[in-house]
Amino acid sequence: MTRDATGDDEITVSERTPLVGAEDASAWKPGHSRSSTLASIASLGNIRITTAHKAGTVLGVFYVIVFLASGAGAFLTIPMTRIYEDILCHEHFGIPPSQPIDEETCKVDVVQSRLAYLFAVLESLNAGLSCLVALLWGIVADRIGRKPVLVISSFGYVVYVLLIMTVGWFSAALPTRLVWIASAAHLFGGQPAMLAAMYSILSDVVPESNRSITFMRIHVTSMVGNLISPALASAMMSSTGPWPVMLLTFILYIIDVASMILIPETLSHRSEPSGPSESGHVTFKARALQGLNQLKDSLSIIRIRSIALILCICIISLPVVICTFQFMVQFISKRYHIPLAETGYIQSLYGISHIIVVLLIIPFVSDLIVRPSLPLWLRVSNEKRRDLILVRWSYVAYVAGPLILAVSPSLPVFVVGLSVMSLGSGSGSFIKSIATSHVDPEHRSRLFTLMALVEMASSIWAMPALAGLFSLGMRLGGGWIGLPYLGVSFTCLVMLVLALFVQTPACDVDDEESATEDTSSAAHN
Repeated sequence: MTRDATGDDEITVSERTPLVGAEDASAWKPGHSRSSTLASIASLGNIRITTAHKAGTVLGVFYVIVFLASGAGAFLTIPMTRIYEDILCHEHFGIPPSQPIDEETCKVDVVQSRLAYLFAVLESLNAGLSCLVALLWGIVADRIGRKPVLVISSFGYVVYVLLIMTVGWFSAALPTRLVWIASAAHLFGGQPAMLAAMYSILSDVVPESNRSITFMRIHVTSMVGNLISPALASAMMSSTGPWPVMLLTFILYIIDVASMILIPETLSHRSEPSGPSESGHVTFKARALQGLNQLKDSLSIIRIRSIALILCICIISLPVVICTFQFMVQFISKRYHIPLAETGYIQSLYGISHIIVVLLIIPFVSDLIVRPSLPLWLRVSNEKRRDLILVRWSYVAYVAGPLILAVSPSLPVFVVGLSVMSLGSGSGSFIKSIATSHVDPEHRSRLFTLMALVEMASSIWAMPALAGLFSLGMRLGGGWIGLPYLGVSFTCLVMLVLALFVQTPACDVDDEESATEDTSSAAHN
């Protein structure tokens, strides 16, 4: 493998470079594929990516599915917080569940600390179980298909909401901490498997030149769901209470799973067997060894330095996300003394900021900085370099936004901080596009699984850390209540520093494969 440095953020990749190569040439043997195992080589030999599906049709279906899923998730946050706040409040004051209690009474530090702890442990268990099975589901997606994994992991959310509702409804007979058993639903794959399958299907049907924009449009669709649902949930809760909203959440998840029948499978297997091991009986030991070899093959992509840095970014990226959902609902209600039912309007304002940034600001800037008419010192040479620059500036916004949230003395200033923070909305799409350019199509499902895996792994520490900082801030009193958002700002600063060392390949693997196929075809003719 030959490699020459062409700049601070580019690596020249030759046609002999492995599709998922190491930064060090000595890591790979000449003439060998990325996997050193016969099982993985045979596996890849029997898999091809189906690209005949129309990207527009697949995207249209995903827009509906993502909208329903994000809407259901947004509906869940506010009523779930209110239901369990009320349960803990009754327990703290020793009041029977049948006797109503004023919500403002529940804003005492003890109840809020217990509530933050309850959800912190729940999220940590969700993340731990998702991480436990995510890579296995990623292998299943690459071996059997993306669609089955997407359906199964999404069905897990139906079970998750059902268990949460059951414990909350029978709170007089069941201990509150039994809600943690709902995390078992994430054994179906959880968010890492679901997102990996979704992004793999999209990567299979969308060309590299449109990939980051496609990911961003999916993100916009999610934001639209998150924009509408909190406001609707607030309006419903004001008149109906939290339980009808929880029921609506359950129904939306069921509809979402049913809609997935419209998604085409983009992974197909060749009909001819590649060896006797596929036509005969395979022992349990052989299957176990094959699975272990595939696991090693999946982890081999970490040898790429930029992929390793991106995974490090992913493992500390979740606090900036979760601090704007369930945690923000509780934080705003406590700090500014407003009912939980009204916090949905603040979330909707944040969603509006996301929409403006992703639909207007980012596309304009993305198109502007690659225009040939732009001065050379402002112009970016290609799309991959553009994504890298924009993701770095997105992290700058993520550093400034939470800092404003931490010190905001009033709700209007808090909203300003959310607006600044929304300028980093495209970071997830940009970083996924950069990571995708380093791997071949056959391993993208496992790449996205690893990325979602480490993002979920950050929940193991992120939610308890936010809950701990929140409790500490309440004990210290005064402006220290914003301590959790100071922590978020610091993690974003670390993400920015890591992004400064991420590089982009000079040649995308899709382009290299196409060039190789064209050369082979010309030679054959």
